Amino acid sequence: MFLFNNKTTKSNKELSKTNILKSDGYIILDHISNGSYGEVRHVKYIQEDNELNLVVKIIDTRQTSKDYVSKFLPRELDIIRQINHPYIIYTHSILQKKAVLFVFMAFAERGDLLQYIIDHGALKEKQARIWFRQVALAVQYLHTMEIVHRDIKCENILITEHYTVKLTDFGFSKFVSSKRLNCSTYCCSLGYAPPEILTTRPYDGKTSDIWSLGVVLYVMLNKKMPFNRKNMKLMYKQQVKRDWEHQPSVEKIISENVKLCIDNILQPEPRKRWTIDQILDSDWIKMNRRLVNMTEQESFALVEALNQDKTVYQKHLKKIKADRSDTQQILGKRSPRFFSIAQQLESISSSNRETNDRNTSKYMLKRSQRIVHTNNTLDNKNDLTKN
Repeated sequence: MFLFNNKTTKSNKELSKTNILKSDGYIILDHISNGSYGEVRHVKYIQEDNELNLVVKIIDTRQTSKDYVSKFLPRELDIIRQINHPYIIYTHSILQKKAVLFVFMAFAERGDLLQYIIDHGALKEKQARIWFRQVALAVQYLHTMEIVHRDIKCENILITEHYTVKLTDFGFSKFVSSKRLNCSTYCCSLGYAPPEILTTRPYDGKTSDIWSLGVVLYVMLNKKMPFNRKNMKLMYKQQVKRDWEHQPSVEKIISENVKLCIDNILQPEPRKRWTIDQILDSDWIKMNRRLVNMTEQESFALVEALNQDKTVYQKHLKKIKADRSDTQQILGKRSPRFFSIAQQLESISSSNRETNDRNTSKYMLKRSQRIVHTNNTLDNKNDLTKN
């Protein structure tokens, strides 16, 4: 059971929580899921004539572990307040009401990648390349900011209405130092954990993220996990001996370049594992010429990460004060910096009408670059069916 002890308490508390922020414009609606430390619900945010579809993660700090409240939660809030990337779910606002935190985020209309693969089957290689590159760019951005995610998996990759993927859930993320072995906590879902985590020794968070990316790519193409998750000892042996293979039907049709890419990502020796830059510069990504160069939005985000003051992460949030009755604003309402394709086209059209073909905002894509993401489902819906 998640937060409540009985049906009466549950209904009363749910009623109070769903109405508690109505005066601030947030109408909390139907339940979506329960996470390890919070409940996720659908939200309508209404401000004047504008209405946004959002989701909210509701975290009752009285009902979660002290370790999470004092260690992981401040890290997560600190990180999501700073990151902004076209392939990361943006955080709209963060509010606190007494001991309860409300983290409002963008709504991904098509759910998570795992459920998508379950419903539609393994992805065609062309589609996998587009989506995998988007996730890899998100990870490159994080690693440039010295952030490691530590829980990359298909369930934490969401799909928008326009078939763009977004990385989410920064509950285990943290800023890391430049030293090689910069993490010691066992994080990551078992099926996506690299061998160095299974040995419970200190590890490099960035190379751990890379391994998880390799598992994601394998699942995209094979609709199954590469290793046995039911027996951790057997799983470790399979990892270090590289005892895995593609589905026979998949092996016949995928390119040698993607096989090589997965081989180098699922490398049991961390020092020999490909870096995120090697992945993005691989021959497999280059098989689609439109993906070789970054779009303006992608470049802008990376430049921002490179220029980010790396000292800001030293100041984590102070201990959460639960004795105040007013609504505290931890992160003020903000609009997404990186627009969807539909919003981009509408903004460009409006700008042209008002300014007679004046140059569009620097955040908009150039016409020659826009084609890459105009339709992330490629040429037709049949490309999304099982191989």
